[in-house]
Amino acid sequence: MSDKISASNILEINNVTVSFEGFKALNQLNFTMATGELRVIIGPNGAGKTTFLDVITGKVQPSSGTALFKGKNLRSLSEHQISRLGIGRKFQTPRVYLQLTPRDNLEISCNQHKNLFSTLFRPPQGRSGAP
Repeated sequence: MSDKISASNILEINNVTVSFEGFKALNQLNFTMATGELRVIIGPNGAGKTTFLDVITGKVQPSSGTALFKGKNLRSLSEHQISRLGIGRKFQTPRVYLQLTPRDNLEISCNQHKNLFSTLFRPPQGRSGAP
């Protein structure tokens, strides 16, 4: 693969294998995604979709292979470091704080600092009585 092609990819998964007690959930998986590209991962139960996402988000470490995001080796980063790079995950079950208003729930999810406490305890902006 040339440097020019590699530089245009935001995500590169190269020969990733994940084994759970001898069972290979992923076996030498290769996947690339260019910057600005949208991809959908589909397949039957047990095909490895969740394991694939777990590798990208750092929840599972592959037995072998490399996972690169914007050229950074994801295997060397913790889950929270990967999250700070901009990799996140949306589960099918919505998770909201029932005690908060819908606006507050949205502000938590959109906070650039990705810190629950800074979102909850910062001074209000754009509301009546606020500067």
